[in-house]
Amino acid sequence: MAAPESRKSEEGLSRLIAFADAVVAIALTLLVLPLVDIANDLPEETSTGEVVSDHSLELTSFFVSFVVIWILWRQHHQTMEYFRAYDRVLVNLTFVWLLTIVVLPFATAMVDDSRVEWATVLYIGVLAISVAALVGIGQWGHRHRDLLVDDEATDRWTRSSGGWGTLLALAIALAIALVYPKSGNWPLLLLVLTDPIERLLSRVRNPD
Repeated sequence: MAAPESRKSEEGLSRLIAFADAVVAIALTLLVLPLVDIANDLPEETSTGEVVSDHSLELTSFFVSFVVIWILWRQHHQTMEYFRAYDRVLVNLTFVWLLTIVVLPFATAMVDDSRVEWATVLYIGVLAISVAALVGIGQWGHRHRDLLVDDEATDRWTRSSGGWGTLLALAIALAIALVYPKSGNWPLLLLVLTDPIERLLSRVRNPD
């Protein structure tokens, strides 16, 4: 006997988004725990300048991770604003994206430690998978309009490039990091080309 198809209500979509938001919030909260440990282990007499100087690696890792996760969450939030329903593929893509969110702080800490080889490859790879999951969510919506809100704003969104520029820049950066492992974080500078690439792809997709 075939199993009945799972019901996918608007409440289910709201719970999926709320779950994703909760995971991101927990990931952001956990970022500060290593800094709390640093504060608890401080000697009795020390200055703020000494703490910042002695633990600049941990502080840099915290701020970078926080900003990157915030940017990725904002993109996910903006994308999900156009959905009114969901399916199994959307759930799976969301969980892939959440996995990268949880792993990103670890990858960032590896990049900040100069003793770790191939750390930049790991970081760019995780970031690329995260962006790919977001692009996948958007493209799935583009191809399944029954999942999307029916209005003019959604129509304009479906005509956009949908993050392919960022993904392309990250793919090139990853290739450079693989070929030249000692290039450090320099390949990530290619992300400044994201906007020009996005505009170019938009003109190609919408020549009118």
